[in-house]
Amino acid sequence: MKLNCIVIDDEFPARELLTDFIKKVPNLELLGRFDSPLKALDELQSNTVDLMFIDIQMPEISGIDFIKTLRHKPMVVITSAYQEYALEGYSLDVMDYLLKPFSFDRFMQSVNKAFDRMADHTPSVLPDSLPTEPIEPAKDYLLVKADYKIHRIKFKSIVCIEGMREYVTYFCDTDKVVALESLRSLESLLPEKDFLRVHKSYIINIDKITTFYGNQIKLEGLSKYIPIGKSYKDIVQKRLMDQ
Repeated sequence: MKLNCIVIDDEFPARELLTDFIKKVPNLELLGRFDSPLKALDELQSNTVDLMFIDIQMPEISGIDFIKTLRHKPMVVITSAYQEYALEGYSLDVMDYLLKPFSFDRFMQSVNKAFDRMADHTPSVLPDSLPTEPIEPAKDYLLVKADYKIHRIKFKSIVCIEGMREYVTYFCDTDKVVALESLRSLESLLPEKDFLRVHKSYIINIDKITTFYGNQIKLEGLSKYIPIGKSYKDIVQKRLMDQ
């Protein structure tokens, strides 16, 4: 499998660095590098571009605004020196956000994500000639947008999640995060073998259970008891007794 990519950055050293990194990966093909997004339009329209590395702050049009104009955009990796744009970048479904200056190892994490995504849509496998940097395993975390930040919350650190109307609170081992979300949408994102809906307002991490009796569950590190909803009781009992 070979990925066609382009580089868009108004800074020459940044274009040189990415060009050097791309040349080290046999299965990446650099179709072009451009000092402004508008100059890359012809390449995007006339050729198949699989992966685009793009800076944010550029003259004429920003990388963010340029991405918004693309009807059929390739996989996008944002390269920027400014972390505050990460939230907006992820809202545009960019594949990764490389904070300058970044290393070749960090660059390869983005490349491996791109190969993984391509593999999900094709029967091909990664060629043997791909560099030996490890491909990322199955995702073991959630990216949660809260407080104008992106929180990377490991599944294993979550004790429980409480729903409160349009908000949820992630109770984790060391802190808690409140985000605009719904429990219904989260159920499909959490590993089914590790998490269980026990109430209309609660999803728990089964590994964090210390006590289970009656209609209550005590979880590790949490002072309050979690109620078991009437409509969930049979499912919860069967699941926990089968553990």
